[in-house]
Amino acid sequence: MSEIVEYNENNYREFEYATGVAVIRFYATWCTPCVQNAPFFEQLAQLFDASVKFGKVNVDQSPILTLRYQVFGLPTTLIFKDGQIVERLSGNVSVVQLQQKIQSYL
Repeated sequence: MSEIVEYNENNYREFEYATGVAVIRFYATWCTPCVQNAPFFEQLAQLFDASVKFGKVNVDQSPILTLRYQVFGLPTTLIFKDGQIVERLSGNVSVVQLQQKIQSYL
Protein backbone atom coordinates (compact mmCIF):
# COMPACT_ATOMS: atom_id res chain seq x y z
CA MET A 1 0.00 0.00 0.00
CA SER A 2 1.31 3.42 -0.95
CA GLU A 3 0.84 6.44 1.30
CA ILE A 4 -0.57 9.68 -0.15
CA VAL A 5 1.76 12.56 0.70
CA GLU A 6 0.60 16.18 0.75
CA TYR A 7 3.11 18.06 -1.40
CA ASN A 8 3.71 21.78 -1.49
CA GLU A 9 6.32 24.24 -2.71
CA ASN A 10 8.75 23.12 0.01
CA ASN A 11 8.78 19.36 -0.61
CA TYR A 12 7.69 18.85 -4.22
CA ARG A 13 11.19 17.88 -5.36
CA GLU A 14 10.55 14.51 -3.70
CA PHE A 15 8.29 13.57 -6.60
CA GLU A 16 9.88 15.77 -9.24
CA TYR A 17 13.25 14.02 -8.95
CA ALA A 18 12.02 10.59 -7.88
CA THR A 19 12.99 7.51 -9.82
CA GLY A 20 10.13 5.27 -10.84
CA VAL A 21 6.49 6.27 -11.00
CA ALA A 22 4.81 9.09 -9.08
CA VAL A 23 1.11 9.97 -9.31
CA ILE A 24 0.25 13.50 -8.22
CA ARG A 25 -3.27 14.88 -7.96
CA PHE A 26 -3.92 18.63 -7.97
CA TYR A 27 -7.09 19.54 -6.10
CA ALA A 28 -8.92 22.23 -4.12
CA THR A 29 -11.14 21.87 -1.07
CA TRP A 30 -13.86 23.96 -2.77
CA CYS A 31 -13.85 21.75 -5.89
CA THR A 32 -16.84 19.40 -5.69
CA PRO A 33 -15.47 16.84 -8.21
CA CYS A 34 -12.18 16.80 -6.27
CA VAL A 35 -13.96 16.08 -2.99
CA GLN A 36 -16.19 13.43 -4.57
CA ASN A 37 -13.23 11.71 -6.24
CA ALA A 38 -10.85 11.77 -3.24
CA PRO A 39 -11.89 8.32 -1.90
CA PHE A 40 -11.19 6.78 -5.31
CA PHE A 41 -7.67 8.24 -5.33
CA GLU A 42 -7.11 6.77 -1.85
CA GLN A 43 -8.42 3.42 -3.07
CA LEU A 44 -6.01 3.57 -6.01
CA ALA A 45 -3.03 4.19 -3.71
CA GLN A 46 -3.91 1.01 -1.80
CA LEU A 47 -3.58 -1.06 -4.98
CA PHE A 48 0.15 -0.30 -5.33
CA ASP A 49 3.13 -0.91 -3.12
CA ALA A 50 5.45 1.84 -1.93
CA SER A 51 7.45 1.73 -5.17
CA VAL A 52 4.75 3.94 -6.70
CA LYS A 53 4.61 7.33 -5.00
CA PHE A 54 1.22 8.98 -4.56
CA GLY A 55 0.73 12.60 -3.64
CA LYS A 56 -1.62 15.52 -3.80
CA VAL A 57 -1.18 19.25 -4.14
CA ASN A 58 -3.70 21.80 -2.88
CA VAL A 59 -3.75 24.45 -5.62
CA ASP A 60 -4.76 27.22 -3.21
CA GLN A 61 -1.81 26.52 -0.92
CA SER A 62 0.69 25.93 -3.74
CA PRO A 63 0.00 28.44 -6.53
CA ILE A 64 3.58 28.29 -7.84
CA LEU A 65 3.35 24.52 -8.38
CA THR A 66 -0.04 24.96 -10.00
CA LEU A 67 1.47 27.37 -12.54
CA ARG A 68 4.67 25.36 -12.94
CA TYR A 69 2.69 22.29 -13.99
CA GLN A 70 0.11 24.31 -15.94
CA VAL A 71 -2.88 23.04 -14.01
CA PHE A 72 -5.92 24.90 -15.29
CA GLY A 73 -8.73 22.48 -14.44
CA LEU A 74 -9.49 20.41 -11.36
CA PRO A 75 -8.89 17.74 -10.48
CA THR A 76 -5.76 17.20 -12.58
CA THR A 77 -3.66 14.07 -12.17
CA LEU A 78 -0.08 13.94 -13.39
CA ILE A 79 1.86 10.71 -13.78
CA PHE A 80 5.63 11.04 -13.62
CA LYS A 81 8.17 8.44 -14.73
CA ASP A 82 11.72 9.10 -13.53
CA GLY A 83 10.92 12.78 -12.97
CA GLN A 84 9.24 13.41 -16.34
CA ILE A 85 5.51 13.95 -16.87
CA VAL A 86 4.25 11.07 -19.01
CA GLU A 87 0.48 11.51 -18.52
CA ARG A 88 -1.80 14.46 -17.79
CA LEU A 89 -5.39 13.61 -16.91
CA SER A 90 -7.98 16.32 -16.30
CA GLY A 91 -11.27 15.72 -14.55
CA ASN A 92 -12.40 12.62 -12.74
CA VAL A 93 -10.84 9.42 -14.06
CA SER A 94 -11.94 5.97 -12.92
CA VAL A 95 -9.76 3.84 -10.64
CA VAL A 96 -9.50 1.20 -13.38
CA GLN A 97 -8.33 3.72 -16.00
CA LEU A 98 -5.72 5.20 -13.68
CA GLN A 99 -4.58 1.77 -12.55
CA GLN A 100 -4.04 0.69 -16.15
CA LYS A 101 -2.12 3.86 -17.00
CA ILE A 102 0.12 3.52 -13.94
CA GLN A 103 0.81 -0.15 -14.65
CA SER A 104 1.85 0.70 -18.20
CA TYR A 105 4.79 2.71 -16.76
CA LEU A 106 6.01 0.10 -14.27
